[in-house]
Amino acid sequence: MKNLVNITTSAEQPTFVDARCITGIHILPDKDTMTIYTEKGVLFSLEMKSWKVDADDLLKKLADAGNALVSMPMRHDAKEYPHFIAPEAVTFATVTQVAKDGTQGIIIGVKGLGWEENYEAKPSEIAMLLDAVRQSGKQLMEFTPSEAHARWSTPAALYIDPASVSEIRDDGGQLNVSFIASGTLDVQTEDYTFGNRRSPAEEHTARADLAAKIANANGELTQISGANRAVYVQPQAFATIRFHTVEGNNANKYSMTLERQKTAENPYRESVRISFNTAAQRETAFQHLLAAAQTPATKKTKGPQP
Repeated sequence: MKNLVNITTSAEQPTFVDARCITGIHILPDKDTMTIYTEKGVLFSLEMKSWKVDADDLLKKLADAGNALVSMPMRHDAKEYPHFIAPEAVTFATVTQVAKDGTQGIIIGVKGLGWEENYEAKPSEIAMLLDAVRQSGKQLMEFTPSEAHARWSTPAALYIDPASVSEIRDDGGQLNVSFIASGTLDVQTEDYTFGNRRSPAEEHTARADLAAKIANANGELTQISGANRAVYVQPQAFATIRFHTVEGNNANKYSMTLERQKTAENPYRESVRISFNTAAQRETAFQHLLAAAQTPATKKTKGPQP
């Protein structure tokens, strides 16, 4: 453990925590409770008075130790709940246009917290968070709604930290982009702004191009070559590979399933099924995947590509 700080104000009964591991803090003032998160999830859910924890004191200690959390208050039914995020823990952000009341919606991927949904954020708060994320050293990719958007009917921008991406899969209608310790975001490429509907083939190409752009900026993901849809994975994430061949003229006649190890923390393992036009393409992809799994990952790029 490094960078230990006493999260309490008590010298007699201190509680020491590695300051750099904290990814978020959420406070419920009316219940005098604080929840502290790390990349692995909830570290403490405590009563502030009985634990002798003061929010301002704790935030200062964390900042002094090199982990300056950014304020992103949560608002609901005219109430405000203090909420703080570590910029280095942010993996993505999808933002709406500014509403008539001057607020914006934002969904933030935060390691250990998953999705942080805020429907009444102030533009200044969002700008401050994004600036802090960039200053932390993250090379954020920014997409306009015409190229990519996620979750909002009135999107303004999508921001992705490519280094935090662990998997990309085209499911035929959207890209499912998975992030380290913060869930999976369904990303759209269709531009509905002025009724600019593309053909299915054009949308397929747009999704493939977007997947390649993110994967190239990541530099460590392995592409499943020859697949009918774009798939990029970390080979070491899977424990088994299974082949499937369906008789007859079937679009999914030749497929391959990548399966993760079932664990106590994740008993319902998620698999990735990939379809190919020919058995030869499947075999080539299999051999490429095996080679990638046995080769140490090396960064191919240093950041997002134009």
